[in-house]
This record gives sequence, C-alpha cells and structure tokens, in this order.
Amino acid sequence: MKSFEGSVFDVTLMSRILRAPADVAADCRDDRDASAMARNALIAIVVGSLLFGAAVGSWHGGAQTFFAAGKLPIVMLATLVVCAPAFYAVSAVFHRPWSARSVLSLMLVSGARFSLVLLAATPPLWLLINLGASYDLSKLAASFAYGLAGLAALTLLVRGLGDGPGKRSMIALMMAIFLLVGAQTSWMLRPYLGTPGVQHVVLFTREREGGLVYQLWKSVEHVVDPARPGDRP
Repeated sequence: MKSFEGSVFDVTLMSRILRAPADVAADCRDDRDASAMARNALIAIVVGSLLFGAAVGSWHGGAQTFFAAGKLPIVMLATLVVCAPAFYAVSAVFHRPWSARSVLSLMLVSGARFSLVLLAATPPLWLLINLGASYDLSKLAASFAYGLAGLAALTLLVRGLGDGPGKRSMIALMMAIFLLVGAQTSWMLRPYLGTPGVQHVVLFTREREGGLVYQLWKSVEHVVDPARPGDRP
C-alpha cells in the first residue's frame, strides 16, 4: 500500500478517489494513511468548492463572486461536521465498530469526491454563464452539478460500508442525513447567484422563498416558458 505521508497535496490520491472509490473507502475503514488522506481531502474540498462557488457567483459578478466562493466551502465543511457524528452513531447501531478516525476519514474523502466533481463542472458552468445563460437556467445547471457531485460522494460512502447486517437500512439513513443536512445548509447560506434585477449584493437573504424544491420547480417553469408570470426569488 502506497503511503501518502510527506506530500502537501497528492494528485494520485485524488485520482484514486475518483476512479477507485471502493479501495479508498476500504483504506478509510481500515484506518490506513488517515492523516494524509484527511489533509489532502481538506485541500480538495476547499479548492473545488471555492472555484465552483466563484463560477456560480459570476452570474451576478462583483462582490457576489467572492461571496459565493467563500460560502460554498463553508457549506461543504459544515455538512461534514454535522454528518460525521451522526454517521458514527449509525455505524455503531448497525454493529460496525469503526473508530471515530475512520468515520471522519471516510467523510472527508467523500467530501473530496464531491468537490472534485464540482471542480470538473466548473468550466462548463462558467462558460454557460459567460455565454449569457438566464438566471433560471444557470440555477438549474448549478443545482444539477451539485446533485451529481452529491451522488458521487454518496457512492463512496456506500462503498465504505462493506457487507454486514442492516446494510440497506444503513444506506437509507446515511443518504437521508447527508442529503437533508447538505440541502438545508446550502439553503440557509443563500444566495449564490444573486437576485435578478437587483444591483446591490447581500451576503445572506432573509426572504421567504418557498424552499429549495419550490424554487427549482419555478426555475424549470421559467426555462420552459420564459414569458410565464410568477414570483421570482
């Protein structure tokens, strides 16, 4: 097994996280090279989410670019901080006596996979926005990339569970925790693109906007029929 100790950032590890999630998950579960994995994963999480956030905020431009770039890493890290203890408890309930260090490593490399997928989606999203995509189309494209990244992260988490009793129930619980916490954290720290037709930029919004699912549905309606009347966030 190759050791990652001594490197500031290991590109090979990032490639393994993307191409061989089962092997990386097994390393986390068996507590191999945990400190190096955690260090590299944190760098990937911050860099990938920061650049993706900057691309999202570029729709409005100006200060919104920096606000969105700063908020996305916070969303990612806050989600992992909240989910890690919950996952540790779930693993104990289903008779998987993993150490807290193993669970934390698994969470961090899952977050790294999430951010690496976001990083891959950053150039096409930026190009779409630069070509003049509407607010609603940009929001749907960013949400699709975010959902795809979440699916990639969940795939690594599921690979890390291994075989054992109650695996399906454990997968369902972990998916529910991860998706709910991630969605709620993202929603609390909005806006990211900025508000259409508003010149001034706000760091956080206090408006009641009907929830994430409602707003995505409204964006689908506006993309399908741009002339459709209705409320806009």
